[in-house]
Amino acid sequence: MELLVRLRGATARDVQRELPDPPTYSAVRSILRILREKKLITKVRKEGRDFYSSAVPADKARINALQTVVRNFFSNSAVEAACALLGNGPRAISREDAEKLRKLIDEARKK
Repeated sequence: MELLVRLRGATARDVQRELPDPPTYSAVRSILRILREKKLITKVRKEGRDFYSSAVPADKARINALQTVVRNFFSNSAVEAACALLGNGPRAISREDAEKLRKLIDEARKK
């Protein structure tokens, strides 16, 4: 799913190429078939090849993936996740990003 969102769609061969220690082509196609059956991805024919895409828009897929990571690795704490991201090594953020974060924090305090 991550690959299909990042690549904005791909063939089974494209997916196989992008995977570390890739499974066989048949295994990739089987996984894509299962994802299609679950209605998580779509398939269209382009230039005689099957082209797979996420059935969920990229922005929604990003939010869903992030919520899953926050729930599973940070006890559902957005604050802990943000601290891990910002406190992990020398990571400077722009003034614009810092201001955006300040505004979001201020809005959250008001709720």
